[in-house]
Amino acid sequence: MSPVLIAAIYAGCGVVVIPLVFALFKTQYQFLDVVLASVAAGAASLIPTIGGPASLVAAVAVLYWRTQQSLFPDIVLAVFAARLAMVPVLLTLRLPPY
Repeated sequence: MSPVLIAAIYAGCGVVVIPLVFALFKTQYQFLDVVLASVAAGAASLIPTIGGPASLVAAVAVLYWRTQQSLFPDIVLAVFAARLAMVPVLLTLRLPPY
């Protein structure tokens, strides 16, 4: 699978899942903040070797910088939930259809 496609999946899952978790915690945010954090996470995932952890840090850092909300549990759990949501998407796209 192409690294650019994986980065796009990072960004897409972040844009979908992070607002859902923020709604659960009643966190104030702008949709642009979520889009910027998701794009930053996708771009950071392209870094060789450390792309996975770097994308987590990039998403958390951008959301904390833009929203100024509490770091834990609001932002950290939202980013980790988005990362967990990527697992079934990536598994679905990697397996051939039967």
